[in-house]
Amino acid sequence: MLRDERIEQARNKIWAEMMQILYFIAILSFVIKILFLHQSLQDCAMEYLVLILTPLYQAVRARQLGVVLSAVADPKPKRLVASLVGGMIVVGLFYVLQGQEKQPSEVFTMLTIFVVVFLVVQFGMYRMGKRRQEKLEKEYDDEE
Repeated sequence: MLRDERIEQARNKIWAEMMQILYFIAILSFVIKILFLHQSLQDCAMEYLVLILTPLYQAVRARQLGVVLSAVADPKPKRLVASLVGGMIVVGLFYVLQGQEKQPSEVFTMLTIFVVVFLVVQFGMYRMGKRRQEKLEKEYDDEE
């Protein structure tokens, strides 16, 4: 039985949307368990695996299929600032909700490490995606 291309595209779109919803549920579950329920990383092993392996699988499959997904957008100042502020708030909440007595220097160090790692990953992924996209475009142009 042949399937109509529109039905196949709609089916794929529904599956993709469902995957995004499940991914965000895993993120929410992980944050709630760590921040509010004070569970250890071992108690959140499944969510942690989903959070790590999903983007990894997506990157590997995109590379195998010879496409560059627009998952990493051009790092615009407003978007970076919003992401950094959100991340810093989450890191700050983590320490506050854990109820641990931390020195301000420890919190500042953790926030600084977060900012540096975030920026390195953001710009690194953007540059890698852009280079890959240029390489694939050149490869496709050479075929024509």
